[in-house]
Parts: sequence; C-alpha cells; structure tokens
Amino acid sequence: MTDSLLVLALTAAACALPGVFLLLRNLSMIADAISHTVLFGIVLAFFLTHDLSSPWLLGGAALMGVLTVLLVELLGRTKTLKIDDAIGIIFPMLFSLAVILISKYAGNVHLDTDMVLMGEVIYAGLDTVPFFGFDIAAAALKMGAILLLNFTFITLFYKELKLSTFDEENARLIGMATSVIFYGLMTLISLTTVAAFDAVGSILVISFFIAPAGAALLFTKRLHHALFFAVLTGVINSGIGYALAIHFNASMSGMCAFVNMLVYIFAVLFHPKGVLTKRLQQARNRERLRQELFIIHLGTHTARHRYSAENEVAEIAAHLRWSQTEMEKVSADLRAADMITQAGAYYLLTEKGQLRYQALRAEYFL
Repeated sequence: MTDSLLVLALTAAACALPGVFLLLRNLSMIADAISHTVLFGIVLAFFLTHDLSSPWLLGGAALMGVLTVLLVELLGRTKTLKIDDAIGIIFPMLFSLAVILISKYAGNVHLDTDMVLMGEVIYAGLDTVPFFGFDIAAAALKMGAILLLNFTFITLFYKELKLSTFDEENARLIGMATSVIFYGLMTLISLTTVAAFDAVGSILVISFFIAPAGAALLFTKRLHHALFFAVLTGVINSGIGYALAIHFNASMSGMCAFVNMLVYIFAVLFHPKGVLTKRLQQARNRERLRQELFIIHLGTHTARHRYSAENEVAEIAAHLRWSQTEMEKVSADLRAADMITQAGAYYLLTEKGQLRYQALRAEYFL
C-alpha cells in the first residue's frame, strides 16, 4: 500500500510544478483538454505498436498534447472564437474519437475508459521493477523520472519561463524564443499527463495540476515560493487523501481529488484577501474600535472627575448606547488586558490604560 502513497506523492509533485505556470498563463482549461486528448495519441500509438508497454505510447500522447494546443491556438487566431471556446471544440472531439476507437477496436485490451478516468493507483505495488537493490513500483519510478524532468526543465529555463509568463511581449522584444518555451512546457504537461494516466487517472491529474498551484498562488506572489508551496500542498493532499481512502475503503484517486478541492476552497476562504479572512479582520477591527471607544470615554470623564457618573458600571452602557452584552464583553476583555479596573460602582483606567488613553488622544488628535 505504501507504493500507492509514493505514486500519489510523486504524481502530485510532478503535476504541481508545471501547474503553477498553467495558472499564471490562464491556461488551466488547456490542462483539462490535454489530460483527455492525450488518450487519442495513446490509442493511435497502440494501434501501430500493439504493445501497451511500448515507449511510443508516451511519444504519441506527448505529440497529441502539443497538437491539441496547436489546434486551439489556430482556432483562437481566427478571432471568431475565444480560447475557451476553441478548447470546448477540440477537446471533446479528440477525446470522443479515442473513446469510440477503444470501445470499437480495443474491447479486449487493458485500455478502458474507467482506467483512464479513475486510475488504478491501488494496484501500483503489483508491478514492480528492481532499482538499486529495491523493488520499486514501476509507476513510482516513471513518475519520479517525470518529476526530475519537470524540475530540470524549470530550473534550466526558470528565467525564460518567468519572463515569458509575466511579460511575453517584452520577452519577444529581447529576442527570447517564447514559442519554444511555451511548446516545451506543453510537451512536459503532455508527458506528465500520460505518465500519470495508468496510475491515477485523468480526473486526479487535472486536480493535481490545478488545485495545489491555485492554493499556493493565493498565499504568495513570489514564483519560487509558489512552486515550492504547490509541490508541498500537492504531496500533503495526496497523503491525506490516501489515509482517508484507506479509512473509508474508497477510491484513492477520487479521495485525493476531493481533498484537493477542500484544501483549495479553504485557501480561497482564508487567504490574506479571502472572504472569511476579511470578515474576521472586520470583526477584529470592530472589537478594537469598541475597546478604544471605551478607553477614550473613561479617560475623558475621569480627567474631569475621578468618579464621574458617566463611568458608573450601571450607566456606562447607556452613555455609549451599547447593549448590556456588548458592554460586558468589552469590559471583560479590557480587564483581562489590564487596561481597566472596577472600583466599587465605577470603571477606572489602570496605569496601562492611562498610557493607552494618551496614545489614542495623540493618534486621533483629541
């Protein structure tokens, strides 16, 4: 079973690296398209070789992925269709052709649509190969090689990828071969997709490309940090999904995709500009404002008379027009912070509270 976890972790890391660039280039739907259309390349290569273990399957898939991008770009350049519309035409057409060919001519071959969609990661340990004296799952070795390839490509062409992603026009002007970089990236995505096909299925491949990278980009704007956190998030998600799948006896690929979704939703809600983060910050600001108003009220009336009627415990809520619940909450928080104390029927500022009052007067020009 640990072979399955290793395959999931390596697949997550291998997909997360190029996934960051896909999102930055607004090409997340291209990943979805490629993850399906490469099946057509696999089918065509299989019909030529009649061997599921042939390396030509990987080559056919990579070429089909690049062809998908090329066809989408050609349709997009006509100006009659947007890129998303072009993807919506090309990807269903090529994927449906693959499904038709499989169902018509490959019914007795281990090349079925269920495997393509959901994968068979739980069986990873059944197919092992010797590696430095250890028996390693073939899928893990394959995904490890793809991870190394992706890491090497991004490391070698990091500057080119960064510039062409954020400022493609400037990259062209200084003579950078942006098309070569772009199609090199698309080729890597195609290779990564088909390598992960048999192990985790296309659904999880899409999820690993998009969700970890999307979550990472919500928390950092530095590219190298985004790459690191995308890989880290993908690996952690795969571990959580693996554990939950074992516990609930569910599909590992499906559970990992579900965990990816939950983590991304959490990131959307709680990143620095997220909906719940803003709500929590607003609530903290309201609470801070109430405390400051309470301190200013006590300080102002204490300056006139130490035991001012406006500072009576029974009257202060009415003066501030607060409910009794609000009053008790704010006073309790300020007492806990050693800002105020209660002397009989009156609230008084402590020494710390007096210092805070003077600071607020200067801050608000009182």
